[in-house]
Amino acid sequence: MARRYQTDNNSFYHSSEWQVVRAQVLARDGFRCQVCKRAGRLTPATTVHHLKSVRQAPGLKLDPANLETICRACHNAEHTERAQALKTKQSKIKASKRRGVKVIKASPEVW
Repeated sequence: MARRYQTDNNSFYHSSEWQVVRAQVLARDGFRCQVCKRAGRLTPATTVHHLKSVRQAPGLKLDPANLETICRACHNAEHTERAQALKTKQSKIKASKRRGVKVIKASPEVW
């Protein structure tokens, strides 16, 4: 399946510069989800989220002011396009499995 956006962000997210800034932001935010914190909840988090996406503002991709620590649930909520793509993929997998399964109805005979 082709990715929706073809970018070189994969190499960016594996760069040493990103790893250093990511560690700083996680420490700054105390490894807590900032979205949950604003809602009055304390949730551990390990994802660093760009407030303005790398695609929108490439100059801000390493700016700590453009980054926040966020939990997986909140990150998925921020990126609804990913959830939709996953839902579509899962439904296609289910449909392909159904096509390969033969349904055998119960015999009316009683043994």
